[in-house]
Amino acid sequence: MRENQNAMAKKMSGIEAKLEQQNKNGIRDNHKEPSLMKNNSTLARNATGERFHRVRSCRATPIQMPSSAAGRIGIIYTEYRILTQNGPLYIGLSTKEMALDRILGYARVSYGYSSYGVIESKNVNGNYANIWENVPSFESGDVVGCGLNWATRQVFFTKHGQRLNITNFYVDEETADFYPTVTLYRHGTVVEANFGPNFKCDLSTEF
Repeated sequence: MRENQNAMAKKMSGIEAKLEQQNKNGIRDNHKEPSLMKNNSTLARNATGERFHRVRSCRATPIQMPSSAAGRIGIIYTEYRILTQNGPLYIGLSTKEMALDRILGYARVSYGYSSYGVIESKNVNGNYANIWENVPSFESGDVVGCGLNWATRQVFFTKHGQRLNITNFYVDEETADFYPTVTLYRHGTVVEANFGPNFKCDLSTEF
């Protein structure tokens, strides 16, 4: 069984998605088990089997942002179209220290927007840094996004291109590399990532 899994893992190719502007990155599953089925597009799928409700996260390669004397500048932003949803789904940002069997917003230094309408994060010590409840939920057919403005260190989220009304949601680690990340809680959930440059959200309002 393990040999078959290893053989399957070697055959699976990572997603390579590139931005024409700042977001030059691609989704990759860094977990040792082939839990996310991927192709050469930007689809991420939880395929752990119908009998197993395993948490599986998928994150992109780090985004190299320009910098100035004051630090990094620019905006990280990714939108996700929910193609099929089976159970809770989370989108947001994480660092490479987050294990891919953990959930965004529950793992240290991660920022997650859940499909049931809660946004939360944990700091480097593992304590909750911020929790926003009663934000819009999302489901199959919706488009949601997550961004980070390095000039302000503000993390922001969107639904159908409209920014959600949350404040005081900042990254703790100014020097860390952040990865666009999704958590697919159950078998059958499929999302399509859009790394740009054509978004529903007008990012010019962030500058």
